[in-house]
Amino acid sequence: MYKNKSKNTIWIYALILFTCVFILLLLTGYSQIKFNRSLNEYRNKLISSEEEINISSHNLKTALEENEMLYKKIEKLNKTLEEKTAAFNELEEKLKNKEKEIDERIFINNYELLLEAEEYFNNGEVIKSSIILLEKMDKRKLDANGLKKYNKLKEKIYEKAPWEFYKEGYNNYIEERYKDAKYNLQYSLKISESEYFSDDCYYYIAYSEYRMKEYEQAKETIKILAEKYPSSNYIEEAQRLLNIIENEIKSFEN
Repeated sequence: MYKNKSKNTIWIYALILFTCVFILLLLTGYSQIKFNRSLNEYRNKLISSEEEINISSHNLKTALEENEMLYKKIEKLNKTLEEKTAAFNELEEKLKNKEKEIDERIFINNYELLLEAEEYFNNGEVIKSSIILLEKMDKRKLDANGLKKYNKLKEKIYEKAPWEFYKEGYNNYIEERYKDAKYNLQYSLKISESEYFSDDCYYYIAYSEYRMKEYEQAKETIKILAEKYPSSNYIEEAQRLLNIIENEIKSFEN
């Protein structure tokens, strides 16, 4: 019986030992699996990190290359800008010189015209002198001395020119040169409308327009004559002319 008991005890210890060894093997295997898994994860993370580093390095290299290209483009653009700016400044300087040259030429031309007008006036050709002074010249392009001479000559012209233009216009009217008559009579009024013959100018302008069949303009001229010079000796004659014009217009309409 003692032998059987000892035998059973050995089997129990053997079973316990086997169980412990089995558990230990299980734990060791599990630990190894877990370690391998952790090692794989670490290796994967390391590989991923290396790939990220490689990608970052590539991106950095690409960025540096693009930055270098951009810098070269900016440098080229700056050089082009400098060249264009220099060309523009040169062109601007040429333009200023050209404008100065033109101003000087205009100044000389105006002064020559002033001298020409003065010469015509001194020779008694008041009409030619007036046209040069009042139409062809630009007094703004004269210096102080030139402007003084201009104003002095203009004052002399204004004393004589209205009468000279009136005489010329009247002679044109008598010669049936109605267009010239209208031009010269209007010029007399342009210089002055307060002369004793100013109403004559309007009257003969109206008749010239009538002769040229400018009926509406003639009617307007007669209206101005009546408004500006109500006591003129030409009012009745002008009214008769207006009636003639109205009748001719009606006859055309019929």
